[in-house]
Amino acid sequence: MKVSIIIVNYNHKYFPKLAVEALEKSKGSFEMEIIVVDNASTDPESLEFLKKADEDKRLVLVRQQKNVGFGRGNNVGAKLAEGDYIFIHNPDVQVGEESIQQMVDYLEKHHDIGILGPQLVYSSGKIQESCRRHMSFFDLMLNRTFLGRLPFFKRRVSQYLMEDFDHSKVQEVDLLTGAAMLIPRKVWNQVGGFDERYFLFMEDFDLCREVSKAGYKIVYYPEAKLEHYQKRLSRDSSFLKTLRKKVFWLHVSSALKYFWKWKGK
Repeated sequence: MKVSIIIVNYNHKYFPKLAVEALEKSKGSFEMEIIVVDNASTDPESLEFLKKADEDKRLVLVRQQKNVGFGRGNNVGAKLAEGDYIFIHNPDVQVGEESIQQMVDYLEKHHDIGILGPQLVYSSGKIQESCRRHMSFFDLMLNRTFLGRLPFFKRRVSQYLMEDFDHSKVQEVDLLTGAAMLIPRKVWNQVGGFDERYFLFMEDFDLCREVSKAGYKIVYYPEAKLEHYQKRLSRDSSFLKTLRKKVFWLHVSSALKYFWKWKGK
């Protein structure tokens, strides 16, 4: 059995090195390959490590001529993958020694699962809300702006983020964030990977919808715990500051594509 780890890097500095070193410490009965797709990074830290690791055959490095986005970058890596499982792995995530084996073992026993998401834990020890309920465009905007902290909307945002959810139990969910996802290769091939119309944001939720539509379950699996050093888009106290952020408008653009695609479904 083989697991293909796909990492898309864009100026992540020292995180790819930390991610690869953690992967190399993994213990399991499976063979593992690491494929890193670099989206035209310019930072010397990640590039120097990735070039040397590629030369040393620790991983396969694919260098893009431009930043093609998260979804397309992962699709590029998956086309080279030889594994029975595809593991979508953000550069700022670190696996535990047993994490991948735990996830593979669970999928081997549950063939009705199309995506398995581990528990993500911040460096502070706080559990990340990495699963979501189906949401509206308004829910997303509340979560990304100061409006979500207003008493009138706070409960609505909490429900969308599943803050009432027991994050210690294995459960089927609507959506999983794309920082870490284990997907059987046959399921990946069936749905065609990520929809490349999304440059950044929403492609993970879209993939969950496609996998569910194909008849498979989306499952949150907290038995496997991964550390995530995510620097998330903050909900700015100033709405004007939020509007000036390019990343905010990327999210809006992807959200519009997502809700148009799935309207009425």
